[in-house]
Amino acid sequence: MTAPTPATNYEVSVLREHLERYRSVTLQTLDLVPDAKLDWRPLDALRTFAEQFVHIAQIEDFYMRGLLASDWNFSRLEPVAERLTRKLIRERLNGTRAFTLEKLDTLPVARLDTLVVVPNVPVEWPLRSWLWYVVEHEIHHKAQLALYLRRLGVAPPFFAYALPPGMRPDIHPR
Repeated sequence: MTAPTPATNYEVSVLREHLERYRSVTLQTLDLVPDAKLDWRPLDALRTFAEQFVHIAQIEDFYMRGLLASDWNFSRLEPVAERLTRKLIRERLNGTRAFTLEKLDTLPVARLDTLVVVPNVPVEWPLRSWLWYVVEHEIHHKAQLALYLRRLGVAPPFFAYALPPGMRPDIHPR
C-alpha cells in the first residue's frame, strides 16, 4: 500500500496549514491549564476547560467525517462518559486531526466547489466553506479558553502561532 499523494492545490495546503498551526496553539493552551482546574468553569452555564477542548475535537470529528467520508453520526456529539483527563483530551484532539489531515491529503480539489447539505442545518454551503467553518470553530473556542485562563491569572499562549512559552509579540512591555 502506498502513502496518499498530498493535495497540491494551494487552497487545500493553506487550509491544512491553518488547521495545524491553530491546533498547535490549542494544545499549548491545554498545557497551561492547571491539572486541578480541568473541571473548572467560570459560570455554571458554561463548559469546563475539559469540555471545551473535547467539544473542539467532537465538532471536528463530526463535520470532517460527515463532509469527507459521508458519515454523519450524531453520537459523536454526545457528552463523554469517561473522566476527561489531559491525556484523553490530547488523544482526542490528535486523533481527530490525524483523520482530518489524512482525508485532506486525498481530497480531489474539484470537490471544494461541491454544495454540501449538513443534516439539521438549514444552509447549503460549498465544501470549502464547511472546511473553513471547522477552522473558525476551533478559533472561537480557543478564544474562550484564553479568557478562562485569564480568569485564573494565567497568560494564554499567543493566539496565532505556537511560540515558546511566555513569548507574546502582541504584548509589549511598558
